[in-house]
Amino acid sequence: MKKILMVIAAVAVLQTVAYAQNVDFSGDVTGGKSVEVTNLENGYYDLTAVCKNTSEEGVSYLYGVSDGYTAASTVLPVSADGVKVTVRGIEVENGKCTIGVGTDGNGVIEVSDVDFVKTDKQNGFIQGGDMTEVDYIESLGGEYKDSDGNKVDPFEFLSQNGMNMARIRLSNTPGKGKGDGVYYLPSGFQDEEDCLKLAKRAKDAGMGIQFTFNYSDYWSNGSRQIIPSEWVKQIKDELGYDVKNADFLNSMTSEQREEIQDKLAEIVYNYTYDIMSKLKAQGTVPEYVSLGNEIRGGMLFPFGNTYDASMNRDRFELVFGDDKNADEDIKCPKDWEGLVKFINAGYDAVKAVSEDSKVIIHLDDGSKSNKFTYFFDELDKLGAKYDVIGASYYPAWTDNNAEACKEFCNEISKKYDKDIMIMETGFNWNETRKDGYAGQLKDSDVYKDIYPPTMTGHKNFMAELFNELKSVDDNRCLGVLYWDPCMIHVEDKDNKNASLSGWAVKESDDKTDVNVVENTTLFDFDGKAIPSVDVYKHSSSSKEEVNIQTTSDEKNVKTRIENNTDSTKKVSVIVIGYDENNVINSVQNVSKEVNANTAEIVSVNLPQGKYAVYVWNGSRLIKK
Repeated sequence: MKKILMVIAAVAVLQTVAYAQNVDFSGDVTGGKSVEVTNLENGYYDLTAVCKNTSEEGVSYLYGVSDGYTAASTVLPVSADGVKVTVRGIEVENGKCTIGVGTDGNGVIEVSDVDFVKTDKQNGFIQGGDMTEVDYIESLGGEYKDSDGNKVDPFEFLSQNGMNMARIRLSNTPGKGKGDGVYYLPSGFQDEEDCLKLAKRAKDAGMGIQFTFNYSDYWSNGSRQIIPSEWVKQIKDELGYDVKNADFLNSMTSEQREEIQDKLAEIVYNYTYDIMSKLKAQGTVPEYVSLGNEIRGGMLFPFGNTYDASMNRDRFELVFGDDKNADEDIKCPKDWEGLVKFINAGYDAVKAVSEDSKVIIHLDDGSKSNKFTYFFDELDKLGAKYDVIGASYYPAWTDNNAEACKEFCNEISKKYDKDIMIMETGFNWNETRKDGYAGQLKDSDVYKDIYPPTMTGHKNFMAELFNELKSVDDNRCLGVLYWDPCMIHVEDKDNKNASLSGWAVKESDDKTDVNVVENTTLFDFDGKAIPSVDVYKHSSSSKEEVNIQTTSDEKNVKTRIENNTDSTKKVSVIVIGYDENNVINSVQNVSKEVNANTAEIVSVNLPQGKYAVYVWNGSRLIKK
């Protein structure tokens, strides 16, 4: 029998009402304990408590749940001394809410110093992951499975287990000859067609979308920002300049440089607008859009660099130290004005299609404040337009723990008055890849004696990270996107323990290089979900028990009905049409049974003129 010992002292405090309820209970509790708080104002609440949790078995979690909504919860980090745990985004209706602790583990939990506070905004927490590689993995024969070994669709499975945002990275035209001269990305994946399909899969599974424009045919990061091959051709055709010719780049005049920058800004706008329009047309407008990937060094080298640098003339990436060759290297002078031109062009294009989409500027080395202040001071000085600061945070590369990442978020969000999203993070659940060699996240010294590279260590790191980011001041950390949950090992039957999936393909022999993240994914070497998925499942924000999303095409109104409960729901979709005088001229009603924790699409003929969609979910009428 699973048992915990829990001691709770709860205080619920409203912002403007002199109201408090004290609850004190203790004893030998089976499976958790809860208490109902009543006489509440409807709205959104945050719950905090100091929790001692000594068990590494399963997961235990603090939660709050109100009528008509699923629970909002946070997994308790392992802590013998006690740690403050934060649950954000508890939606309260009908004036009451149940708060408590649940567990599927077996250990002693003590809870004290409980605060339940009304806030003035929804404060949900994004817990997502990069899903860009899914089609590629599946094309190689890779299969995703639940923890029992049953085959699953990764979008649907992760969504049902708490992942609420899919990151999708668009590369312009990947393929042979369009990389860095040594490696390339496989053609047919990460391109426009593939990313549109991935966005549709994400939206159909109920996920939000964070869409990244790489503005490159290849991997882009702080030292590599290669201009897309089609853009190179367009500039040569329209302006007569070859921006892949090192001799030209080293000899071009300031006038030529500015002319090329203006053309690139125009291309960035048109390309971004076109892709955003296609996303909108298929009903997958991204909630968040990042312009470039890890652009601390700039974008579209050598026309938007943030510091004076040199670029290798063969691979078109920045070179440092002994790799420099003054006679051969391409000179990359600092040009913040050029970078801001590109950023503002992308921003304007996003907003022209979707005013509600938030634009992110994403840098690497999250938790290193000085690298961000240097960058964003310059951007603000020059009038760059953006909504959210994005940061990659890897303990192995920053040598900072999750608490330091939280303090970084506090400092940067306060200085620039911007929300922050952790765009990438990762941690080893095995010390090596399946072939016995190290993956890319080796030597994580900051957690070496705390969280070993095991399934349990990975789960405990994720629990700590989620909780720390939820506790950022004023809830200014929007959430975290994991890298890479789905780029799993795909066994090469001709080469035991080697993987068919890899980070890139070699130009020399067209063979796939190694998979450097297969020991950090949310699925093991056999494709089975690892225990960390439960951290997503039990760290969530409130959702309506039955949630609906509506889109339309030329013939149908399509309503996606998501049943977030553990029982079958019978729902009715009602589409009411109106004439030009706002008089009802048609009513269509379709009923549907939706199984527990699944979603169904209901199609109704599109009325002429205006229309409204209503869904009766068994207890309330929802209008969209």
